Amino acid sequence: MQRSDIEREAETIADPIERLRYVRMATGTAQTALRWTRRQLVGLGAAAGLALAMRSDARHGTGGTARVTAARAVPPPPADTIPNVWPVEQNAQYDLYSNGLRIENGLTVANEARSYRLLFRQTMEPGPQRSQPAGIVFHTTESDQAPFEAGQKPALKRIGREVLLFVRNKRAYHFVIDRFGRVHRIVAESDTANHAGHSIWADDRWIYVDLNDSFLGVAFEASMHGEELVTPAQISAARALTEALRSKYRIAAVDCVTHAQVSVNPANMQIGWHTDWGSRFPFQEIGLPDNYQIPNPSLYVFGFEYDPVYLNSSGEEVWKSLAAAEERVRQAAAERGIPLRQYRGRLQENYARARAGLSGRGKAEEIDNEQN
Repeated sequence: MQRSDIEREAETIADPIERLRYVRMATGTAQTALRWTRRQLVGLGAAAGLALAMRSDARHGTGGTARVTAARAVPPPPADTIPNVWPVEQNAQYDLYSNGLRIENGLTVANEARSYRLLFRQTMEPGPQRSQPAGIVFHTTESDQAPFEAGQKPALKRIGREVLLFVRNKRAYHFVIDRFGRVHRIVAESDTANHAGHSIWADDRWIYVDLNDSFLGVAFEASMHGEELVTPAQISAARALTEALRSKYRIAAVDCVTHAQVSVNPANMQIGWHTDWGSRFPFQEIGLPDNYQIPNPSLYVFGFEYDPVYLNSSGEEVWKSLAAAEERVRQAAAERGIPLRQYRGRLQENYARARAGLSGRGKAEEIDNEQN
């Protein structure tokens, strides 16, 4: 079936989720898989390159690795509740917090000082300049994964150390949670990290463009390939770290999102340039509401679109946000009495103007530019 035939058939399906499911099934071909492999490696492309360079000493078995969906769920607090976490001890070696979080400081490096300008949600005019982080983007390192079992300790420790050194060299994240649940501070919180690249998010008041400056990057030592993702220790550590960061910077729960939700490609005006945590992120287990449900701001604020590659690399959790965002765009176009394509074009022009207005800061650097 040709792409145009698929699109025409999809338009006849009223239910948005069923429409997305049909598109995904109709385009699940070897060609699509090839495009996925070539263009949309999940997570940091350079980290994926590192995964190819690394060699796991063993590749069979799952040991104690936890299936995210099987992890013990702890109900999250109300979305507007900021946790109360405070530092107990802070020194050059580690930070200790009241909720049991320990952050290792031995690999911390500096980068460019954080400074970014907000956009007003209603007017898209430049807002105030800020230097404190506004949110958190969750990532996976896409590095090699040895089986998580006692007999693999040498490989697990070696691979983990190599990942940390690679990330440190690239200034790629603010924090990395290794497979044993240890939290490592990589880039100082006062500075930017090269983790989000071209990216968009929005809450009730502000729009954020290119989140390297405005959001903290938290990466799990993990790979989206395969059924098993993270260990119970990583989930526990992620919950404690998220609580501490939200408490320190007054970060709203709505601004704690995954890379797959925020990543965009301005060259083709499509979302999902990176798709790590495009499904199965343990929001509830780490004390957050299911932010997969939030309509994707890239679509209804700036007119971005998505292709079957993104559908094939994300889960149905994300499809609800796509459907809700698309409905907003359709309603807005209808209210203005203009064709949908024309209205989307106007939104895309707004994106170009917004980026031009913010061009002094928020450079969309990523550690895999050469690969992409």
